[in-house]
Amino acid sequence: MTKKVLLIIVEGQTEQIILEDYLDAHFANSTIRFDVQREDILTKWDAHKRIPNIKNSVVRVIQSYLEKYKFLANDLTAVVHITDADGCFIAPECVKVDENIEHSLFYTEDAILVKTAKRKEQIEQRNDMKAKNAKILIANDHFSINRMKVPYQLFYFSTNLEHVLWDERNEIPTEKIQKADEFIDNLSGTIEDYLSAYLPVSAELPYREKIKKSWSFLMEGCHSLQRGTNVPLLFEMIKTNGQ
Repeated sequence: MTKKVLLIIVEGQTEQIILEDYLDAHFANSTIRFDVQREDILTKWDAHKRIPNIKNSVVRVIQSYLEKYKFLANDLTAVVHITDADGCFIAPECVKVDENIEHSLFYTEDAILVKTAKRKEQIEQRNDMKAKNAKILIANDHFSINRMKVPYQLFYFSTNLEHVLWDERNEIPTEKIQKADEFIDNLSGTIEDYLSAYLPVSAELPYREKIKKSWSFLMEGCHSLQRGTNVPLLFEMIKTNGQ
């Protein structure tokens, strides 16, 4: 029997480096495929209004992948989407102007620092767009692709993947891949066990309860800037879906 495809949509190659080998080795009943966007779908702005909302954006990503690799919607067992929180749920007053920072944007434990008032306005708009789009996708447990109902779930790293893995929320982009390779090479246990230490909810709760509470936690105060992730629930989701 041909194996079904679990499609994982990620922002960058580092997520693929961290997760792919483990998923391939431990979930052999599914074909694990990554679709690296090299951008953030939740904050992508279409000036020509060809994509009217975030749900259509995700559907277009899935359909593009299916067309590119000659899959049918029926080949998919589920679609998993992983995003960086980027502090998107913090209050506007937590985006602060600091002319002395080295880069145009700098994440801290309780604020996003920017160099100018104009940049502050841009980040507030980005946060507002990303938070609204995340809430829409969290509430969406499937997509209809070519009349097929495909299960869907959004997961997060906070502030970002690099923050969770090696406690650096302002990682230099050009060093991310090398450090991800080094992290996996030096990891003594499994990536599932490592990430589970940063799950902000009790592992004893039912899966649906954990998903709901993990997102509620992220939306409180400055938690979207603090080290945490609900990606461990991704492994539980795969196990639940027939592994």
